[in-house]
Amino acid sequence: MKRKSINWFKVRIIFLSVLLSVCFVLIAGRMFQLQVLKKEQLYKLAALQHQIQIPLVPKRGIVCDNKNNELAVSMEVNSVYVDARKIEDVPKTINKLASVLQIDREELKQRLKKRRPFEWIQRKVSSKEVEQVKALQLPGVHFLKENQRFYPNSQLAAHLVGFVGLDSKGLEGIEYQYDALLNGANHVMTTARDALGREIAMGKVPFKKEDHYRNIVLTIDKSIQHITETELGRGVEKWGAKGGMAIAMDPLTGKVLAMASYPTFNPNQFIKYRSKNWRNRAVSDIFEPGSLFKAFLAAAALEEQVVRSSDSFFCENGSYTVYDRTIHDISKHGWLTFQQIIKFSSNIGASKVGEKMGKERYYRYISAFGFGEKTRVGLPGEAKGIVHHPRYWPPVALDTISFGQGVSVTGIQLVTALSAIANGGSLMKPYVVEKIVNEKGEVVQSFQPEVVRKVISEETAKKVTALLKGATEKGGTGEGGVPEGYEVAGKTGTAQKVDSLLGGYSEDRYMSGFLGFAPVEGPKLVLLVVIDEPQGNNYGGVVAAPIFKTIMEKVLPYLQVVPKGTMIVKNGIDLTPSKAVWVNSSPIDGVRVGRGAGMMVMPDLTGLSMRNALSRMEGKGLIIKVSGNGKVVEQNPRPGTFVEKGDLCYLKFQSPS
Repeated sequence: MKRKSINWFKVRIIFLSVLLSVCFVLIAGRMFQLQVLKKEQLYKLAALQHQIQIPLVPKRGIVCDNKNNELAVSMEVNSVYVDARKIEDVPKTINKLASVLQIDREELKQRLKKRRPFEWIQRKVSSKEVEQVKALQLPGVHFLKENQRFYPNSQLAAHLVGFVGLDSKGLEGIEYQYDALLNGANHVMTTARDALGREIAMGKVPFKKEDHYRNIVLTIDKSIQHITETELGRGVEKWGAKGGMAIAMDPLTGKVLAMASYPTFNPNQFIKYRSKNWRNRAVSDIFEPGSLFKAFLAAAALEEQVVRSSDSFFCENGSYTVYDRTIHDISKHGWLTFQQIIKFSSNIGASKVGEKMGKERYYRYISAFGFGEKTRVGLPGEAKGIVHHPRYWPPVALDTISFGQGVSVTGIQLVTALSAIANGGSLMKPYVVEKIVNEKGEVVQSFQPEVVRKVISEETAKKVTALLKGATEKGGTGEGGVPEGYEVAGKTGTAQKVDSLLGGYSEDRYMSGFLGFAPVEGPKLVLLVVIDEPQGNNYGGVVAAPIFKTIMEKVLPYLQVVPKGTMIVKNGIDLTPSKAVWVNSSPIDGVRVGRGAGMMVMPDLTGLSMRNALSRMEGKGLIIKVSGNGKVVEQNPRPGTFVEKGDLCYLKFQSPS
């Protein structure tokens, strides 16, 4: 039988047809991939080949205090760049630029070697340097406008506001926390180039009408912040201390009115300071509170009705052994009432009250006051402190924690917790941002007071207030913290610092503090002052209490809380109060106010020339500091504030534009 021969011609035709079909499908698929799937990516690659895009620093929103005083602003400055291909004399250009801009010659030489059409030389130069560079008339040297962050009050609220880096990214404080909102739209300078990479034309920077940045309005009051920082700094320097912190809060709302840390820094030149100076101690540092914690022991014990103010405890004549630990008092006491235990700050008495409370109940109140958890104040780097669960407490822990040893807290936790006692028992969420505003001035988000939880009853809060008031009366550890004409509820604290190297507690390193509020009836301000490692004395009543007193004496009148003994006469009627009272409006128009020869009301100097303003303040005994020229546009203290001889008065002058 004959085998049928294969038609190879036909086979080759079929094979070629299939091969061509496969190639067509592959080519079509590749075209689809390039023209559809990867279209955007390839467009970007093409643009990179034809254009140079230089990112520029965007405009950032303003950060201001609760009265719209600017704390952080953006301003236009010049940056220097070169087109290296157009430089005629490279060595001459290098020498002249290096001498004016103070940059390394070798580094500049390496940059210019690349012969690029765009090369940054130095960004954000001063106006003086701009004029000097322009005067050189160097070919190929050009300028670009960029935004630079500026802090007009230098060190004021530096730890709270924070700062930005060269790229305008927030690195600390509010600048970091709200970086995404503060930063506006990115601006890009575009330079076209040919196939060989040569510049064809320089594009313009596309500034938009709307940059979509946000302005941040803080709860901070610039005047209160200034007073707090000034007095804290004086106190730290007086005692040769390692540092310190102070926080002022409105107890009814949780608004932080001032937050200061020392040592401080200038955010305009933050790079010149050590990084540890940038730290906001008020929220990031944890420390043992010492006797400050007795205020919360009192609240817990009275709320649970395990003690009454009149109950007596034997304080062992100054030495009390619990397990393997001996607890000491600074002064030897026998029998003391609970009221006296708080007044004289007896550690032994506090230990015995804690024993009656029991660790489970006591821990419940410690947690309820917010210790051991973050307050969510809205600032970066907040610590939550250290409060262990009772199951991990050693046998002596209940006794030591009763007088503030064995727990670690933050400053913001202490102020927030005491505010709960001052306002009648409600723990408020602290906050530092009042509202967020867009570039048109429209409020896009506002923050309101928020109750976290009810901690103690109003009745208990009044009892604790009475105990704390007793601690500031004659013979109490806190009598040095009472401003003239006011009644204060407060507590001193002196805590040994933990020795991290040797273990246990240091014999010569202490934290000295004072925590209190005023006035006692209708509190307007809760204030904490803590001094880290004072030299020469370590008692809170000696070191921190006088700083507390000075701040209160200046801030309370600013908040229009009239001190006891202030003479107020209106329409011939004597309205002099028998105790500190709050007035709703400035007591200037038709009201004569005074408290002895040294007290006076700050007049309104707005709009006066320097000569007239200084003439009006002559003979009043105030220390006047001025800045600028022209007429008064800002003054601190503000009009209507009570001042006395020796106080600082800042006047800012500005010429009409």
